[in-house]
Amino acid sequence: MTQNTTPPTSSAGSVSSAAERSVTAGRGSTDVTARTPTTSGVGGVTKIADSVVSRIAGLAAREVPGVHEMTSTGLGQAFGGLTGRVTGQDQMDRGVAVQVGEVECIVDLNIVVEYQASIPQVADAVRRNVSGRIGAMTGLQTKEVNINVADLFFPDQDQGQPQQDQPPTVR
Repeated sequence: MTQNTTPPTSSAGSVSSAAERSVTAGRGSTDVTARTPTTSGVGGVTKIADSVVSRIAGLAAREVPGVHEMTSTGLGQAFGGLTGRVTGQDQMDRGVAVQVGEVECIVDLNIVVEYQASIPQVADAVRRNVSGRIGAMTGLQTKEVNINVADLFFPDQDQGQPQQDQPPTVR
C-alpha cells in the first residue's frame, strides 16, 4: 500500500489555495512559503525572503529609463546605506520597502528622476516593470507600487565645476 504525500488538489487539478502559500515568521520578517506543483512531479516548499522581493523591486525600478537612482529616506535607511558603502555590501534594495503577504505584496519606492523625464510616464513604467518582475520571479501579485519622487537629477551635477573655476594643480 502506498501513501500519497502530494499536497491536496482542487477539482481543477491545481494545489489548493490554503496549501499554495503560507507565511512563516523568521528573524523579524515574514517570508513567503510557496507550495507549488512542479513539472517533475517532486513536491517541496520554497521560501522567499522579504529581502529578495525588495531586491527584485529595486533592480526592476533601476531598469526603467528616467530613473537616475534609488534614494533612502529615514534615519535607519541612511545609516544602513552608509554601513553598506563602508563594508562593501551592494545597495540593490536602497530606497525600497516591501510588505509581503500570503499571495500579494505592496512596494514603496523612493527614486531620483532625471531632469526632463516625464514623471507620470516614468512612474507608470516603474509600476509595470516592478509588478511584472515580482510576479514572474516570485508568483506574488503586486497590489500597489507607491512611488515617492525624492529629487531630480540634473546632468551637470556629475560634471562638477568647469575647469576654469578650479585651482590649478601641481604636477
